[in-house]
Amino acid sequence: MSSFRLTLLRHGATVAPAGMLIGHTDLPLSPLGEQQLASRNDHFVRFPPSSIASSDLSRCAGFAQQLAATSGLGCHIDRNLREMSFGELDGLAKLQWSEQQQAAWALWSHNLEENTAAGIESWTDFSARVNAAFRAWLPLSEGGHRVLITHGGVAKALLLEWLGLPAARHSQFWLAHAGMMTLYWDDEYPPILQGIDNEVVLGE
Repeated sequence: MSSFRLTLLRHGATVAPAGMLIGHTDLPLSPLGEQQLASRNDHFVRFPPSSIASSDLSRCAGFAQQLAATSGLGCHIDRNLREMSFGELDGLAKLQWSEQQQAAWALWSHNLEENTAAGIESWTDFSARVNAAFRAWLPLSEGGHRVLITHGGVAKALLLEWLGLPAARHSQFWLAHAGMMTLYWDDEYPPILQGIDNEVVLGE
């Protein structure tokens, strides 16, 4: 496999209220989220994609399919590239959490690799899922600029795996809505992180 540029682009803001966990909950982009992603179009004019993949959730897949159509490409959609599942808490406003659910979240936050209270997906299972899905996509992709439209947690899980870092380091990487990570990929070397761009046009 030849070397290539890899861009991870997080979806834009959604209609979810602040603080709501929306792992597998399929909520659409807000008008702001659509504007945030539209602000990235210039990047893809400058660096045209050669292959595109996406989570199947609409907050990622909608822009991925639009970008693919504009670029004259197909779009690889995979449900295994979804964000982490937050179990009972997924799509539930924090004000609605019971005391048991609050305790479950605290337990998971303390030991995210193994704790699965309230049906929350463990980081171990989550990371294995998304990294396997990414590796399955690579042989199907081609060209010099491969693009994954993704979720914040997925981008972290991939990056930690590539950099050989433990799950506890996940909070040290932050990707804004419509933030981008760019990497240089070559099978003969570990992936090289070229940059994280959280400078997103927000509108008025």
